Amino acid sequence: MSVILAADIGGTKIAAARVAADGGLGAGIVEVPTPSRDGAASVVEATVRLLDSLRGPGDEAVAISAAGVVDTVGGTVLGATSSIAGWAGTRLGELVSAGVGLPAWVVGDGNAFGLGLALEYGAVNLVALVAGTGIGGSLIVGGEPVLGAHHAGGHLGHAVALEAAGMVCPCGRVGHLEAVASGYGILAWYHAQGGDPGVTTTRELLDRPGDEVAQAALGVGGSALGAAAGGLVNAFDPEVVVVAGSIARAGDPWEAGLRTSYTNTLIPAVAGTPLELSTAGPETALRGAALHARKHHGAAAGQIRRTALGGRNEEEGGA
Repeated sequence: MSVILAADIGGTKIAAARVAADGGLGAGIVEVPTPSRDGAASVVEATVRLLDSLRGPGDEAVAISAAGVVDTVGGTVLGATSSIAGWAGTRLGELVSAGVGLPAWVVGDGNAFGLGLALEYGAVNLVALVAGTGIGGSLIVGGEPVLGAHHAGGHLGHAVALEAAGMVCPCGRVGHLEAVASGYGILAWYHAQGGDPGVTTTRELLDRPGDEVAQAALGVGGSALGAAAGGLVNAFDPEVVVVAGSIARAGDPWEAGLRTSYTNTLIPAVAGTPLELSTAGPETALRGAALHARKHHGAAAGQIRRTALGGRNEEEGGA
């Protein structure tokens, strides 16, 4: 059985597994810390070492889920935040392919996650919102992620949100969803409203049930995310919306704000579209990246065979 070696590269950790055609993860997931402050070359080297440690018979290609704006054709990171030093401009596919000795296919982490969720939910059309320190996601249409004209498809955290008016997003712009609904944004809203300056993480907000400002911050963050999800459903009419990431485990009042705002935003034609909360982890991005690689590696191999056969179909060229 052919196997895809898959890696999910984030700012904190690199996860990897061998993914079989049925989505099975072989011996499971292995992880190492991302040497993010040491620069892109160190991150690539750590990824290659991790993948090499998993090598086995039948490995066909490498799949990489990567943070940043990714050119999936050239395998290059076009743009990125400062979470990995010098990440923008990294020829990730080329470098990992050379290191591992297998063809490599790269997709943005939000789109990898969306593809993995589409597999999990059996959906051909799906909206995925991943709310953690930042907000990412994916629009899966016809079984494929919407990549866009500039490879930036899926950066849903940079849609405009009314609740974020006047608030600065980590990207430097003002009023984006991430500025109010991400872990960063919820904490920023809390401090902007006079919250305890000694609270420095979103996790701390979850442990302050008697802090009215903390509860309001969670509710506003959930409400902003719910409105964004509802707007995407109105525009794209998916089968399901899935919200994942660390913030998706925030509980009330975050979830109450999310669901109320989502329901109130939907137009009647799509009012029955379910919104699901997922506790999916790195296995989802690994499966999604492997699916992307399997499709495109198979198509590339088929094109090579057709070219070798003078443009005829493989079946036509058989004995």
